Amino acid sequence: MLEKKDYYRLPWSMNDNPIAWIEVTDICNIHCDGCYRQHMTGHKSLEQLKEEVLFFKKWRNPDNFSIAGGEPLIHPDIIELVAFMKEQGVKPVILTNAQALTPELLHELKKAGLAGFTMHIDSHQNRPNWLNKTEKDLNELRQKYADMVYAEGGLYLVFNSTVYPSTYHEIPDIVRWGQEQFEKVQGLVFITYRTMTLDDSIGTDKEDHQVDLSKLSYVRDSFDEKFVTGPEVYQIIKETCPEYEASGYLGGSIRHDSYKWTIGALIGGKNRVYGSVGKKTMELAQAGHHWFTGRYLAYLSTAKIGPKIFLVGPWDEEVRKAWKNRAKDILRHPSHLFESVNMQSIGIIQAPDLLPDGRADMCDSCPDITIYEGKFVNSCRMDEYRQFGGFVSVLEKKEDVISS
Repeated sequence: MLEKKDYYRLPWSMNDNPIAWIEVTDICNIHCDGCYRQHMTGHKSLEQLKEEVLFFKKWRNPDNFSIAGGEPLIHPDIIELVAFMKEQGVKPVILTNAQALTPELLHELKKAGLAGFTMHIDSHQNRPNWLNKTEKDLNELRQKYADMVYAEGGLYLVFNSTVYPSTYHEIPDIVRWGQEQFEKVQGLVFITYRTMTLDDSIGTDKEDHQVDLSKLSYVRDSFDEKFVTGPEVYQIIKETCPEYEASGYLGGSIRHDSYKWTIGALIGGKNRVYGSVGKKTMELAQAGHHWFTGRYLAYLSTAKIGPKIFLVGPWDEEVRKAWKNRAKDILRHPSHLFESVNMQSIGIIQAPDLLPDGRADMCDSCPDITIYEGKFVNSCRMDEYRQFGGFVSVLEKKEDVISS
C-alpha cells in the first residue's frame, strides 16, 4: 500500500524542472496504440528546434532535453540538434521506438554528445515482424538494443512500456528481465494506458462548443476494460521484486490521493538485487544536485554508483537493508566483493484521469511539458490545442444529448 508520507514529493515545478520535452516531428515509422500524437505538421526545422532549446533553457532550467516525437531518429537534423543541446550544457536524451537505430547512427549520436536513450517497446506497437508477441517475447528485442547501446558504451538506457489491462499481468516478465541487465539497463518505466471513448463521452472546447473527439488519436469507439492504476502497477512490481520500494512521487493536479509519477531505484550487483534507495536518499539526490548544479535531477550520468551509496545508510532505512543484504551475499560469495554496485530505476506513470466534471487530473508539476505557440503545454494533450485551440472537457454522454 502506497502512503505519501513514506515518499519524497519531488520538488519540481513549471520553471524549475529537470526535464524539457522537445518534439522534433510528429511523423513516426510505426503506430503505437497508446500514442498521443498524430501526423499533422511533419518535421520541425533545425532553426525552430534551436529556438525551443533556448526557450526551455531560459524558462525551464532543465537538466536534460527529452528529444521526442513522433520518432526523433527519422528527423534529418537529429545529430546536429543533439550537438547543439550538448553545447548548451544540458544532457540530450532521445525518446525512441529504436526501429531506425543502427550501430552507425548510434556512434554518430554518441560523438555529438548524446547522454542516453529512453526506448519504448511494448506489445501494442504494431512492429513489423513482432506482431502478436507477448512482453516476454519482446525481451529479445529489448536485449538486442541493450547489447547495442552497451557495446557503444557511455550511454544511459531506459526502457518504457505502456501497460494495458490485457498486459498488466506481463509486467513481471519485464521486471525479471531488467534484474538480469543491471549493467546494461539503467531504468524501466511503466505507463498506464488511458483513452476516451466515443460511445459514452462528449467533448467541449474552451467556449463550451461540442467538438469531434474522433479527431484525437487517443480516442476509441469503445473500451470496456478497467484501466490499470499506478498503485496497482507498484503492487505487482513489489510482488515480483520484494526488494523494490518507491522513494519519490508526483501527485495529481486536482486529486489529493492520486499518484502520477512513482519513482524508485534498485541497488544491485551483477544479476542480483540488494534493495532500494529510500525517501532520504531521493531527497539528498534532488536537493544536493540542485545545490551544486542549480538544477534538479532526472537522469544520472552513470548507474555505476559503487559502494558509496551505502554511506547514506545511517539516514536511510532502505539503504541499510540493502547494505545488510550485500554483506550477507559477500559472506556467502566473497568474490562478489569485487563486483560493481549499480542502480536501476523503476518508474510508474499514471496517465491523465478524467473526472466526472470533465476535467483531467494531470501530473502535478508536469515533467513532460512541451512548447506550443510560445507557451508550455502538457505534451500528452497537445493535440487538443492543435485541433481545438485548448484543452477539451470530456463529460459522460447523456441519452438526451444529440450530437451536432
